[in-house]
Amino acid sequence: MEFTDLARQRRSVRKFKDEPINKEEIVEIIRIATQAPSPGNDQMWSFQVVINEEAKEKMVDIVTKKLERLIFELKMNSEQYKQIIKAATFFVEAPAVIVVSTKQYRSKIDAMLKESGLNEKDIDSLRARPDLQSVGAAIQNLLLAAWEKGYGTCWMTGPCIARHELEVFLGITQPRSLAALIPIGKPKIIPVSRGRKPLEDVVSFIE
Repeated sequence: MEFTDLARQRRSVRKFKDEPINKEEIVEIIRIATQAPSPGNDQMWSFQVVINEEAKEKMVDIVTKKLERLIFELKMNSEQYKQIIKAATFFVEAPAVIVVSTKQYRSKIDAMLKESGLNEKDIDSLRARPDLQSVGAAIQNLLLAAWEKGYGTCWMTGPCIARHELEVFLGITQPRSLAALIPIGKPKIIPVSRGRKPLEDVVSFIE
């Protein structure tokens, strides 16, 4: 498939067929993900593929319990509760979940800022977070590679509301941190495109 067609046709999939994944294909998809650029070629990404059903259910339980505490404190109604829980836990319906983690990259500019005497809040406001940008590029590679091979995916960050608890369960330790969950499987339903903003709304030239 031509890249332009691949980029245009890819969809975020939330309903999956009850079919096992091909491990060799998943490994190849992740290999393509790791071709993304990274600062200093640090390649700060890491991928765990969760296939075990009990593990996926435990992850759902962790996210649900964290959200329930927050929802109770915010006094949301039952309909809002259902929507939020569903949006953050549908990954369990996929035959596999790819857990993406990363670690901070400290550039020479970061070191300079550290020595400048600025506090951490001010330093953070000046940082470009190339580590997060790079892991985002890797995830986009992953989504496109998966689609080319007939797999559906969805880039999920909602479950990160329970980041610490999920990291403990998954064995993700410092300096690494959870970045996203990517459910992956054969699409049961391919959503219709929701469209994109007109280019004139997002493109400008400085001449």
